[in-house]
Amino acid sequence: MTPLLNIMRALADPTRLRITLLVRQLELSVSEMVLILEQSQPRVSRHIRILNEAGIVERHKEGSWVFLRPGPMLAHPSIAPLFALPGTGESRPVKRDLSRLSEVREARAEMATRYFDKHAAEWDSLRSLHVAEAEVETAMTALLNDAPLGRTLDIGTGTGRMIELFARDAARFTALDNSVEMLRLARAKIAGLPDATALQAKTEIVLGDFNVMPFEDSQFDTVLFHQVLHYALHPERVIAEAARVLAPDGRMVIVDFASHDLEELRSAHAHARLGFSDDAIQRAFAACGVSLEQNHSLAGGKLEVKIWIGRRGSAKVSQSQPYSPKLRIV
Repeated sequence: MTPLLNIMRALADPTRLRITLLVRQLELSVSEMVLILEQSQPRVSRHIRILNEAGIVERHKEGSWVFLRPGPMLAHPSIAPLFALPGTGESRPVKRDLSRLSEVREARAEMATRYFDKHAAEWDSLRSLHVAEAEVETAMTALLNDAPLGRTLDIGTGTGRMIELFARDAARFTALDNSVEMLRLARAKIAGLPDATALQAKTEIVLGDFNVMPFEDSQFDTVLFHQVLHYALHPERVIAEAARVLAPDGRMVIVDFASHDLEELRSAHAHARLGFSDDAIQRAFAACGVSLEQNHSLAGGKLEVKIWIGRRGSAKVSQSQPYSPKLRIV
């Protein structure tokens, strides 16, 4: 059977067309899709399977949840114009679906608000120790704007702030985190933005561990670590893994704290490392074929924020590169 026939048969069913139209708007969980369509989960799952086999929708699992996102065929130049045909979104069921989709967006936003309210006090206590985050973000934006972002990876995306700041300018943006809850917050952030549909089209949210990432070698032109490396037990190994997925001549950007002695951050905020020295970052970069090109300090408060930018050379970085205890970051 030809791919075109698979696609036409998949889209010929009204429910599957409704699913496709929804996924074009927002990445949704199967349970959210069931809620919107008001159909049983087995029936919705059967339709999803057919769309998945045709390459129109992709399924990916995060913990016990399964999410749906546009498949490769949905972006094919011969298929995409079909969804711009007059009247596509004018039927009563589709209008009802879009109304319920707005309710899903609102539910995600409420979930995010509850989470932020719960953790606001502890985050405020940490922010009070260093320069304003707005100043850090302004510095990051200025430093990254001197070259195209290209294919960008945000390691430890958390609540998705880096998506909001940089995904629009990236050719493709991938957000990685090992917390299902954090990824749901990131999705909620995207869903609440005015250009949510456009951002979703170029953003992929991935559940994974920064010690062993689920990506092939040399996939990304820009790799970001924003206030996440201090959670790593072996930061030098995490940097080496990031260098593995970084393309030749690609940039690695680390935003974190300079070395400090605030031991309370270990217990209060689960920091595994009390910041990093310039020398330690430079040695960790050099061990995996990355040259430290820029080193910026943002002082203010008890904690100094640092921005290190490295560039990978043309040599291949091996995933099996041996770990050297001499490179231990403290």
